[in-house]
Amino acid sequence: MLTDKITEVIFVGLPGPTHHYGGLSTDNVASTLNRGSVSNPKQAALQALDLMRLLNSMGIVTSVLPPQLRPHLPLLRQHFQGEDEAVIRQAFLSAPALLEKSCAVSAMWTANAATVAPGIDCADGKLHITTANLFTNLHRRIEAEDTYRVLRHIFEEVPDCMVHPPLSAAMGLSDEGAANHMRLSPTHSAPGLHVFVYGADGGMRDPKSARQSLLASRAVQLQHRISDQQALFVRQNPDVILQGVFHNDVIAVSNSNVLLVHEEAYDDGLQDIGEIASCYQALHPGKELKVIVVSEEDLSVDEAVHSYFFNSQILTKPDGGMAIIAPVETQMLYEGKAAQLMERIRSDGDNPVDEVHFADLRQSMRNGGGPACLRLRVPVNESQLAALTSTNGAMADDRLLDAMEAIISELYPEALTSQDLGNPELYHCCRRVLKSFGEAMKLPLLA
Repeated sequence: MLTDKITEVIFVGLPGPTHHYGGLSTDNVASTLNRGSVSNPKQAALQALDLMRLLNSMGIVTSVLPPQLRPHLPLLRQHFQGEDEAVIRQAFLSAPALLEKSCAVSAMWTANAATVAPGIDCADGKLHITTANLFTNLHRRIEAEDTYRVLRHIFEEVPDCMVHPPLSAAMGLSDEGAANHMRLSPTHSAPGLHVFVYGADGGMRDPKSARQSLLASRAVQLQHRISDQQALFVRQNPDVILQGVFHNDVIAVSNSNVLLVHEEAYDDGLQDIGEIASCYQALHPGKELKVIVVSEEDLSVDEAVHSYFFNSQILTKPDGGMAIIAPVETQMLYEGKAAQLMERIRSDGDNPVDEVHFADLRQSMRNGGGPACLRLRVPVNESQLAALTSTNGAMADDRLLDAMEAIISELYPEALTSQDLGNPELYHCCRRVLKSFGEAMKLPLLA
């Protein structure tokens, strides 16, 4: 059943107690640069809570995706036997790199959790959520099953909703979720143009580090029953992938009728950007897509990657204006160059953006994930929103955030190095945390 009002719920990912800097993604510049640094899991989690509180203060409907149990023992048990503690110690001594992967808290980056389409865009009128398989990297691949379980639980009482399992990677379907997907529409309640951005199509020009396949993007379109008139497939620029643009959300960000994008983002450059605008106008005659193109002179690809300028969130406020949530790195790096560009966008009356907030997410940023990485956008109708808010405890209201802050303050480690990962007590700490989170969120399946 559809209603004429769609609300976007922002699911924010929470880092777990094993948050560390393992440099696990070699194509992620920040992750590689900070490998081996001392991390602060407690601070990382509290920074995510601060982001949720900021969103709440702006009138944005916010929810939480909890961390996953780490180390991921099913992965370690493929190589080692014994009790939990013995498996962890053996891995630490014999395969420390594997242990680091098994301890990754990258499920915090919920932009990779799934791809979402609201019922208004789907032929069957249902909300569709396809869990990403994250096949490219082992430390991310292990997230998919638990992410699917949690999403199914959160949405099990939501009417007209289908949560799909990850696509079969054995069929060449490499899928990294909403980080490579944009939905453009005059308002959240209007039909949307779904822009699927991919890095690999099976041809000779595919970079080895490309994470999203065209086959996977087309499979999601078919599974969500999105018409061809509402789906556009755009290839990433192979050269910028090699410069550290591992996802589209590192080089472009959108919200409703606004697209903020670098001129080098796509294979055919400005021509591809023009095609996005043309397809939008074909779907919505008389409506203009507000395209903000950032030139190489404005901000180079390298500067965009290091400042995470495009890995910002753009959000529609209750008053109809838009706000950008940018990482503090955008404010600080390159002698304020990126911050000046952000202010230029905010002060430009030709687009709806009238606020910019800088969020301190440095613990996440040092692993290569900014504000946009930490959120999954789920557009829901009124009955679906009512079910979400009444049937589970995942909504990020003051009650839940206060409870989570107390748990984090009591149980999370202050600091962590790779040496600490071999201590089985860290695993037991994670179990205690997830048990407490599960009770607070009415998600007993966490631990």
